[in-house]
Amino acid sequence: MNHEVKERLEDLNRMTELYPRIVSKSRDMTCGAFNQEFKALKYTEQPTDADHVSLQGRVNAIRVAGSRLVFFDLVQEGQHVQSLCNYRMLSEAGVTIEEFKRFYQTVRRGDILSIDGTPHRTRRGELSLLLRQLPCMLSPCLRRLPMELQDRETRVRNRHVDFLVNNRATDILRLRAEIIQYLRRYLLRSDYVEVQTPILAEGDGGAVARPFRTAATEFPDRVISLRIAPELWLKRMVIGGFDRVFEIGPSFRNEGLDLIHNPEFTTCEFYRTYFGLEDLIRMTEDMFTNLADHVKVLVARSFPSLKPVSTCIEAPYKRIDFISGIEIAMDQQLPNLLLPDANIKVAKMLNDRSIALPSSPTLPQMLDRLSARYLEPQCQTPTFIIHHPECLSPLAKSFLNPDNSQRIAASAELFVNSQEVANMYEEENSPFEQRRKFLEQNSYRTGESSFLIDESYLEALEWGLPPTGGFGCGIDRICMLMSGAQRIGDVLSFGSLRNVVSLRRTVAAK
Repeated sequence: MNHEVKERLEDLNRMTELYPRIVSKSRDMTCGAFNQEFKALKYTEQPTDADHVSLQGRVNAIRVAGSRLVFFDLVQEGQHVQSLCNYRMLSEAGVTIEEFKRFYQTVRRGDILSIDGTPHRTRRGELSLLLRQLPCMLSPCLRRLPMELQDRETRVRNRHVDFLVNNRATDILRLRAEIIQYLRRYLLRSDYVEVQTPILAEGDGGAVARPFRTAATEFPDRVISLRIAPELWLKRMVIGGFDRVFEIGPSFRNEGLDLIHNPEFTTCEFYRTYFGLEDLIRMTEDMFTNLADHVKVLVARSFPSLKPVSTCIEAPYKRIDFISGIEIAMDQQLPNLLLPDANIKVAKMLNDRSIALPSSPTLPQMLDRLSARYLEPQCQTPTFIIHHPECLSPLAKSFLNPDNSQRIAASAELFVNSQEVANMYEEENSPFEQRRKFLEQNSYRTGESSFLIDESYLEALEWGLPPTGGFGCGIDRICMLMSGAQRIGDVLSFGSLRNVVSLRRTVAAK
């Protein structure tokens, strides 16, 4: 047993019971409800017996004002209540001076208490609870709670402690919850149906990525994958008659970690029939502009440790055409991307400009690298990069651009601060075109990156997918943007996968 814990337990043994069961009382309320109900209480008002309330929470601060008066702050869900523990009042309830001293000499920051008393306004104007009974220790804090955690590694390894002492850490996660609820309400108000689709399945699809693979005891001879995207499942639901459908949930990609990527991430995807690219862009502008306004109000009202969104998110957003934008930036035309030698010519363009080739220099990856060099830096304010080459959007409808004879997708990606936050396109609904695009995409497959032909999805398309617009956004990226967080781990409850794995190793080492 840790020496600090052992010493603390010895002190606590003087108390009658350390971990009692909770007892429900007629006037139990939260600290927030207490502050709201009695905010108009005046110093001169005398509370009645009907105002007697019970609060529970964690001790955040203790101030001893003599041998017979103790102040301590109770905190619950970010709301603080000052408590006055006055021996003169407690003695009327039969509390002895020895019991009183034993309590305030034992209690410390981090302990979880239940307190009973009446509301009171101090001379200094602070709303408080005047205790009528000695507080009940519900759960002691056996370790000494620090005032702050500054070292990042210590914060990551002790995330629960970070939440207790770092308001910004908790405010970011509370803001994340508000953002998710806003997106959900926005879609529900527009008559979308929220669904849950499989996370585990045989095979994978919906994006080009390396999947996590596992096995199920019921199917020992089959390889089960964690989904890399819910897209193909949701479009099956559209085929089945769900004209407006959405899902908010996790996806998994067995790839690298950095400041903005984590193998486990949360997305919001929606699909709507008879919705074109312009409809998707307008809806995205409306949704994000109103979300930014909503977040500004929330930050000012409820999350003082966060700063308001600094990026201007006002519609209409700027647009950059993928192919013409790169050509203007390079002052050179791209080759015909449908011809067999396009890969060689694009690779030469990168080499001529001293742009490092991807480890697997496929045409989609090289085009993506050109976008990262020439287009994304232009996207500080909200910007749509539109009409990607067909090979970059294999699930999108495509058409021949009459201006440059390139085959392009009816697609758009939204970037803010040069980071992608949303992707949208008109869905390919021809089973024949989709098969052709799957075959082409499979030719670009490298290593364990997965985009095997999903025959069951192609068969589903034969039943008829209405013209449909699809949208997907990364919840984690949006939360970073709206909260000002610089690392994706800051908007995740227990950090990135590296943090989670390190946590288990640290505990095992102890």
